[in-house]
Amino acid sequence: MTTRCEAGTLAVAEISGADSIAATLAYCDHSRGVRTILPTYVHTGTEFGDFAGIKGNVTFLGEELESRFDVELLPLKESGKPRLWAALNGRFGSVLAERYGAWVPCVGCHLYLHLMRIHLARTTGAVCVISGEREWHGDRQKPNQVARALDAYEAVLASVGVRLEYPVRAASESSEVETILGERWPGGSPQLECVLSGNYRGVDGASKALELPAAFFDEFLVPAGIRLADAVANGRANYDDIVADVLRDRA
Repeated sequence: MTTRCEAGTLAVAEISGADSIAATLAYCDHSRGVRTILPTYVHTGTEFGDFAGIKGNVTFLGEELESRFDVELLPLKESGKPRLWAALNGRFGSVLAERYGAWVPCVGCHLYLHLMRIHLARTTGAVCVISGEREWHGDRQKPNQVARALDAYEAVLASVGVRLEYPVRAASESSEVETILGERWPGGSPQLECVLSGNYRGVDGASKALELPAAFFDEFLVPAGIRLADAVANGRANYDDIVADVLRDRA
């Protein structure tokens, strides 16, 4: 069990690939009051591959935090709530696609990843949750990382008093991330893969991100996210009912 640290000294870090590791390093470089980082990995149920890559990233992060900033990295905390994931990304997919004319599970999935850190952030007294989300990957965008999506995730967590930080949000090129990681970074971005990866691309593999309408965020994602955040923060698990109520309210 993770103990509560002195106020203002601990931050929760989202762990996946290179972007998330760089985000934590960048945050600590600009927030020297943080002395402890709690690394967290959230399972989605759609992932596959070797978890050793994640563990290797955590090891690298711990060594860099200690040598650069004298910051302690706690043991990795893993979690997952399949029913919460399903309520956002599975159960009502056809309803969302019909109502908004387009739908992908990736946006709700990333909201799920952020929702899953709420309990830890609140119980440990964390100053924030550090995320490696960034808007551009060269000339490519992902529907779950466009500006409107990132703003939505931030607003949802803020509704329960949790600050979501994006230290590498403006890093459009991989070279910017690599500069933060430094020469010791082994290269690549070892992380688990998703069976739904690239589902928004066309038959020819075009990388242009599917653009979801503003109403999807304003009428569904943020209102549902705020109610789900409250449920997560207060130990309730009626996720399907919450999402269904939001959809009915805005029918």
